Amino acid sequence: MQQQSRSRKNLNKSSIIIRQKIKNVIKNSVFILIILILLVFVFLLLYNNRDKKLVDYKVDFIETMPEERQNFSFEKIIIDNKVKDPITKKQKDGAVSERIKELALIRTRKPVKVKGVYLPAYVVGNNEKFPGIFENIKKSNINAIVVDVKDELGRITFKMDNDFVRDMKTIEPQIKDIESFVKQCKENDIYLIARVSSFIDEYAGVRSYKNLALKRKDGKLYKDNSGYYWLNPYNEQVQQYLIEIGKGCAKAGFDEVQYDYFRFSADGAMRHVVFDEEETKGRTKIEIITEVAQILSKELIKENIYVSVDVFGAIMNSYKDQFSIGQEYQTLLKFVDYLCPMVYPSHYANQTFGLSVPDLYPYDTVLNALSTSKTVIDKTYDSSYHYGIIRPWLQGFTANYLAEYKTYDIEDYKAQIKAVEDSGLDEWIFWHPGGIYKWDAFID
Repeated sequence: MQQQSRSRKNLNKSSIIIRQKIKNVIKNSVFILIILILLVFVFLLLYNNRDKKLVDYKVDFIETMPEERQNFSFEKIIIDNKVKDPITKKQKDGAVSERIKELALIRTRKPVKVKGVYLPAYVVGNNEKFPGIFENIKKSNINAIVVDVKDELGRITFKMDNDFVRDMKTIEPQIKDIESFVKQCKENDIYLIARVSSFIDEYAGVRSYKNLALKRKDGKLYKDNSGYYWLNPYNEQVQQYLIEIGKGCAKAGFDEVQYDYFRFSADGAMRHVVFDEEETKGRTKIEIITEVAQILSKELIKENIYVSVDVFGAIMNSYKDQFSIGQEYQTLLKFVDYLCPMVYPSHYANQTFGLSVPDLYPYDTVLNALSTSKTVIDKTYDSSYHYGIIRPWLQGFTANYLAEYKTYDIEDYKAQIKAVEDSGLDEWIFWHPGGIYKWDAFID
């Protein structure tokens, strides 16, 4: 009996030990399972955001402190290739600005206070659509047209008289009779702006000269999330291409060349792109984009036309965004005739400027954006520099892709125009991707 009792006790003790071990195993398994789930979650989060844009236009404005400014500085010591002496970036830029001032004095083409609209090349080249649109323009206070000369694919939209451009094999005319179009505009005192999609390009960078396109570490051509290819801003042939397009526009009779997509791609996948150090020569994205703006201005002012650049509205005082795409707002303004921020209300995140949904408040959004612009410019203003004019892009479309939006009508057009005027500016351009506008809004 005692032996049986002792055996039962030992059995119970063994059972207790086994149960305890099982409990410990279960606890450890649950803990390991939780860890695995967390690891999977983190992996999925990183994977889904692998190509997240470095620059999101729908962001709040963030004041960047001076200490956050990375490699770019006006006091950065550089070597001037002409004199082979060390100078500061500010000294070199000052010399360029002075040269632009001198060249501008000999330009005979008179500036125009632009009140304009964008029209796609396929609309301008359409003999059925364009006459009706032009009649609406003549009845309104619109005095300028922005038309695609180089579109997002890289197509040159008319037979440009320029050997360099012809050799690029990118001409694909949508405007069949450019002479007739220009003549019609001139006869009606319409200021003509050529829109050039600068560094976004498939025709030149893929179909013609692949060495001009951005490349990834694996040797493949870089393509952004929207499927577009991009040219390399550091490449001198690319820079010359933009100059020659500008010259071709001047020869065709345009009054101004407006460089859109004048930046690096904003996609997170840009981190896979590699650059040749012999080309970059230590220059940051901001430095090369600024340098190209300087080159274009110096060359095209000689052609007696004006130069403008489109920029994201969100870069005005967010250096993180400026640095990632290469557009520094107040610096570019010093080297072009016009700087055109895209201040579309639909492109701002909810709560920006204290507005629940900026798209619902066109007047307040545009006024706040242009007030920010003025503040940023005033902070760094230096009377010794040449300064261009701020000419904002306004919203002529309905952003029905938003969760909450309003249908943009005549009053919303007028509200944005009033915001521009109340901010102290007197030039603007409206954007609608198809060139479809509420024309009555432009009748005084």
